[in-house]
Amino acid sequence: MSFSKILLLDKELKNKNDRTWCFWDKENHNWYEPIVYKKWDQFRFRSPGFEKKFDLLPYQYKLVRGIDFYTYCLDELEKDGRFEFVQDELLALSSYEQYAEVKCAGGSYRAGLVFNSAFRVQAIKPSHINYVQHFMGWVVETKTNCFDESCPVFMDFNTDQENDFRFFYLIPYSKTTALIEYTGFSPEALEPEVYAEKLKVYFEKNHPGIPYSVIETELGSIPMAESAFVNPYGKRVINIGTAGGHSKPSTGYTFYFIQKYTAQLVAQLENGKPIPEEPLRKARFLFYDKVMLYVLHQKKLEGRAIFTRLFKKNNIEDLLDFLNEASDWKTELKITGSMNSRFFLASAIKKLFAR
Repeated sequence: MSFSKILLLDKELKNKNDRTWCFWDKENHNWYEPIVYKKWDQFRFRSPGFEKKFDLLPYQYKLVRGIDFYTYCLDELEKDGRFEFVQDELLALSSYEQYAEVKCAGGSYRAGLVFNSAFRVQAIKPSHINYVQHFMGWVVETKTNCFDESCPVFMDFNTDQENDFRFFYLIPYSKTTALIEYTGFSPEALEPEVYAEKLKVYFEKNHPGIPYSVIETELGSIPMAESAFVNPYGKRVINIGTAGGHSKPSTGYTFYFIQKYTAQLVAQLENGKPIPEEPLRKARFLFYDKVMLYVLHQKKLEGRAIFTRLFKKNNIEDLLDFLNEASDWKTELKITGSMNSRFFLASAIKKLFAR
């Protein structure tokens, strides 16, 4: 299938650095490689009673800034006369026999297909867990050397869990600049001032007496729900990105999975095959996510204890394969066996019968 003209609609100009994506992969020839802002061969995990620096090869931990992504993509699309960008507020989507329609504040547009990443609709069942991963990040700058730019802190659980599941990231851009993020998994996000206080305390605890300034802030939430995203707009509207269920429900990681599913979508279009309504994920990984969400929701086993066991008892390449849904059965049995097997087994049985 080919497109004679493609319209990009967004209410924002995409000229601000409003988000950051971190992920791990083994390849250096993906389309996004020119915009990888930083990458590392190692990262550090911290939790009470356990701390370790992991060598990641053949993986690398990578960071893409939102502004670099927007600039690169828009520059590339401007070279192709089929693309047009319109800044407008999206109001509604609908699908008819021969076309789809997008209603915006400034007018309406029709197309043979519409790819929607703006509106998220979930079929939330009463028995399903509906969490969000919520976060605030500060890019901080100091006048003196402060950060180890060779090694990000992937997760730091040395913070009060508050009957929840909370941790920090610390991603160094240089010796004097870093992204520090406070993250939680829970049914609802926090008030902005709560994140800000946590970030302030974390920096001052780990870097006492060092003056700093906050030069950028990002705030967001990612759905981590057991319920599937649905498409109420008809067959000519295709949901993509987080709206299409491409964020991994048990970890919130999104960028890597969006690239994976977008490649599948392009292949379907090029081959003239029907476009699936949901991401082409293996059923067993959907099931693992359901079990993990259920365990976190029950709060009988602390979330940081789960992740500490995962990183303490498993080979790091195997674990990253597993989290990227690229592992085999043998590896998955080993990883699931490293957990509190009695409690996870009971949770798995419950979720299996709930299906």
